[in-house]
Amino acid sequence: MAAMDDEPDPKILDWLGNDARGVPYYLCPLNLGWSEAGAARDLEIFRRAAARLAEEPAYWAEIIRTANWRHSLAGCACLLASRTRGFFDDLCFRFNAGSFVSPQIAVTLGLLHGAKAAAFFESALNNAQLRPKELASAHRVLLCMGERPPREIVADTWSGLDRDDAITGDAVAAEQWDFWKGVVEGN
Repeated sequence: MAAMDDEPDPKILDWLGNDARGVPYYLCPLNLGWSEAGAARDLEIFRRAAARLAEEPAYWAEIIRTANWRHSLAGCACLLASRTRGFFDDLCFRFNAGSFVSPQIAVTLGLLHGAKAAAFFESALNNAQLRPKELASAHRVLLCMGERPPREIVADTWSGLDRDDAITGDAVAAEQWDFWKGVVEGN
């Protein structure tokens, strides 16, 4: 397994491939912008990749843990599309370490790991080392789970880029939750 700061094997990106317009499928879950074929068809591509990843769990863990957000996002989308409930520690590692896709990681944790994720997020909200995007994402996912966060996270607490990151973390986590909840619940 490569070190978490090293570039992982790009085969997950190859397995996902590109849509008819040449846009990489790994980008679809970033902003929930699906190909012209539609979300249902695109999710099948992630399920097929998840089946391949299931044969290589160490690689799946590696792509979740890596600092490369493209790989982490692909790993999370495969977990959600296939409703695979593993890799809790790997998801927690990447969330705590920070990522461009922290909101998507938070949603993956919340939807697939329930009470265990709630306890993790409650602890995370007391972690002075977490950045605003991670704090806002954890807070939003707790709210989406119907939990009462141990403290409120308000974007106006920060200024400049930190404030923008908190606003983004909250908004992206809410939007991602709304979409993926239906997928995970089979709606």
